[in-house]
Amino acid sequence: MKNMMWYLGFLSVLSLLYFVEFKGGFLGFLGFIPYFSIYKMSDERIEVNVGRATRNAFMYTILVGSGTLAYGYLTKNLEILLPAFTLLFGGALVVCLISLFYYDRTGK
Repeated sequence: MKNMMWYLGFLSVLSLLYFVEFKGGFLGFLGFIPYFSIYKMSDERIEVNVGRATRNAFMYTILVGSGTLAYGYLTKNLEILLPAFTLLFGGALVVCLISLFYYDRTGK
């Protein structure tokens, strides 16, 4: 499990497409860089910690996603959806990684 999640860090290379297309959406792939640090974790309960961390990321996605959709519907502004997708994608990665590091350090 640990090695599979470590390979997610290589998705950060897709952020180089920003320099080809000059679209800020590609910079969201920079959120995969911290996955390289998972390889050094020494917790034998990493699967439990990953489950807890992904639960937190799921809750973030549900709350922020529903708020963004409601805002877009109420303001009739559909242009908000592209930055909102980047916010959801990058934010879920950050929440997952922060939670994973928290659970790893505290041992909870």
